[in-house]
Formats: sequence, C-alpha cells, structure tokens
Amino acid sequence: MRYFHDGVTGLESGDLIAPYAPNTVEERDVLDAAEPTVQRLVGEHAEALAAAYRERNHLAAWLAALHPSVIAPAPDAGDGWHRLFLRAGGWQFTWPVAPADLMLFDHVQRVPAGDARARWDGHTTAQKYLRIRTHAAVLCLSDSTST
Repeated sequence: MRYFHDGVTGLESGDLIAPYAPNTVEERDVLDAAEPTVQRLVGEHAEALAAAYRERNHLAAWLAALHPSVIAPAPDAGDGWHRLFLRAGGWQFTWPVAPADLMLFDHVQRVPAGDARARWDGHTTAQKYLRIRTHAAVLCLSDSTST
C-alpha cells in the first residue's frame, strides 16, 4: 500500500506502509471477534448495491423500450457484461449491464462491440446526469405548453 505525506506522520510519497498487524493477544482477539460482523456487513452492502443496480437496470430497460437503443458487449466492464446505448433528446446515454440483468434487455437489439450505434461519445457520468435533467426539463416544458 502506498502512503502519501499527510503532514503528521512525516512519511513521503512512495513510502510503503505494511498492512496493520495486531501487536497483542487482545488486539487479535478483538479483530477475530469483529471478523464475522465485518463479513456480514460486507455481504449486506454487496446485496444492497446489487439490488440498486438491478432497479436502475429495470428503469434503463423501460427507457430502452421508449427510445432508440442497442446493447453491445462491454469487455472493459467485465466478463459477460454489456453496455446499453440509448439516444434521447439528441444525446447519448450509456449504462453498464451485468450478466445477471441482461435478460431485462431482451427487447433491445444486440449489436457487436464495434457497431457504430455502440460507440461511446465520451460523455462523463456527470454529463449524463446533466443530459437527463435537461431532457426532463424540456419534456416538462413541452407538456406545460400543450395544456
């Protein structure tokens, strides 16, 4: 593990810090006793995160049914992962899709990774969120002017 100078320890960038090793029997006992709790919390966090991504993917699948979309393999994201490419309001939106959620996108056309419709336009996550807010505002404006 690398440690960067923090003004307190006197260590400089590049100094190596060994992982924490308990010095006493009491410290080892405390760490051993905490291990099951830590593992449980890690598992609960992983389950909550997977549930949040699954919910997001349900919404992305719904959006893909309403807008021009394709899904392509995303080897950079992991083995079996895909990426949804969606166009709305003249902008591109992309989301990674885990292998376990791929069936949610059965209605979306599959294309190879090199397909022109599956080329990332370089947007950041922050830009994607701004595009979503802007598109939602435009849709709200068009609804309010038609009534």
